[in-house]
Amino acid sequence: MKLIAIALCLLALSSAKLWKNQMEDDKLFETEENSNVFWYDQRLDHFNPQQEGTFKQRYYDIDQYWDPETGPLFLYICGEGTCRQPADNSFVVNLAKKFNGRVLALEHRFYGETQPTEDWSTENLRFLTPDQGLADLAQFATEKSREFSEKHGIPHRRWICVGGSYPGALSAWFRYKYPHVAFASLSSSGVVKAIADYHEYDEQVFFSTSKSGSECPERFIKAHKYIESIVNSDNRIEAFKTFGYDKDMVDGEFYYFIGDLVAGPAQYGGRTDFCNGLMAVEDDMDQIIEYLVNFAKQGGMNLETYTAEFTANTTIDYSKNMRQWTYQTCANLGYFQTPAKAEGVPPMRPANIELDFWEDFCERTFGINIFPDADHWNSRYGAKTPAATKIIFTNGGEDPWQHASVTETDNPHLIPIVIDCDDCAHCVDLHGDFPTDAPELTEARSRIADIFEKWIQDEYTMEKTFPSEAMANLRELLSK
Repeated sequence: MKLIAIALCLLALSSAKLWKNQMEDDKLFETEENSNVFWYDQRLDHFNPQQEGTFKQRYYDIDQYWDPETGPLFLYICGEGTCRQPADNSFVVNLAKKFNGRVLALEHRFYGETQPTEDWSTENLRFLTPDQGLADLAQFATEKSREFSEKHGIPHRRWICVGGSYPGALSAWFRYKYPHVAFASLSSSGVVKAIADYHEYDEQVFFSTSKSGSECPERFIKAHKYIESIVNSDNRIEAFKTFGYDKDMVDGEFYYFIGDLVAGPAQYGGRTDFCNGLMAVEDDMDQIIEYLVNFAKQGGMNLETYTAEFTANTTIDYSKNMRQWTYQTCANLGYFQTPAKAEGVPPMRPANIELDFWEDFCERTFGINIFPDADHWNSRYGAKTPAATKIIFTNGGEDPWQHASVTETDNPHLIPIVIDCDDCAHCVDLHGDFPTDAPELTEARSRIADIFEKWIQDEYTMEKTFPSEAMANLRELLSK
């Protein structure tokens, strides 16, 4: 056994628990800071008239392609991480170029540099809810529309909202809840259905990795079972040391990390490279474990960040997001990734991470009994059947999150697009155009642009007839 020898080779790892690596980010956002960043005075609590507090909310404004007379406004919704300016070759900016539009990207409260409170105590995190985030967007977009109307002498302009993943859900929910502010939405990989026991995620990881052949998931399953056997023996600490953590930890925390080793590549379009690498080593457990250790290291995965002890830290750090996002999952949305339950689908993640583990994890992290009521949230916004129009739902065919999104519907006013190609996964359509793009991806982007072109023209026609903010609702009522 080479577990100890492998552990000696590890370096300190940076947190990448959400599995959005640097290469992925660079496809969506500018790599260097620039002068297009601004600050907006936002209300702390939109639902309590006795709470008068405000905070500074960061945003980006890309206006160089905008024609105020006819150009649409794109509201790019940032989510569970630091907001960076959308790249010049990102899909939303390419849409702005095509339609002479303007893009404003708003950082989500409690993430990045937008910090409404002095720390991340459980008491302060009560202001971190999707409802508050949506209200932030509504206040910001409404005031910007008023500002642009006054400055340029144009009608009050409604928005096209765009977001991916959790912001993809916000994009759909925003169109549903604030139709007088937004007339259309692109919900890329939008997780609009709250799910506590999200075993479908693990099942999709199996289906996606199986596209590389049965050997890929089989080898990983064999590896995680071997790792479980070490954890269940007297050498459990050696298993943790192998992946860079030299203390004891709760089994489920370690198994969550192990599951992410294969879930990350499946989620973010790295399935082919991961499986090719896994199958390139000899079918020997020491070599397979060594491959997984090196893969974790290269991906910046840090086992310590998977512990409740780490997530319980209330000190604000602009580069961190796990405490905030964990609060959102524990308090509202769920999405707890549990082992596969479908008949004939072997679990891709080890045992001991069922709902009872997550209930305990939430309580240990926040010091209170807290767990999401998915039914309540789905009743609030309609889950996969929102009573809304002009929303495009896009999903990658390999994305484990697609089962919380809309991939098919009987509602003719909602348009689902599944992009089914090799390594087409989470938010793949939001990237920029590259020569290596699959034809299915290029076709999907073209279809989205064609749909938006019609909706933009319809809105422009309505805008001339009903130009004022007070009459914006008439545009919505008469355009159905």
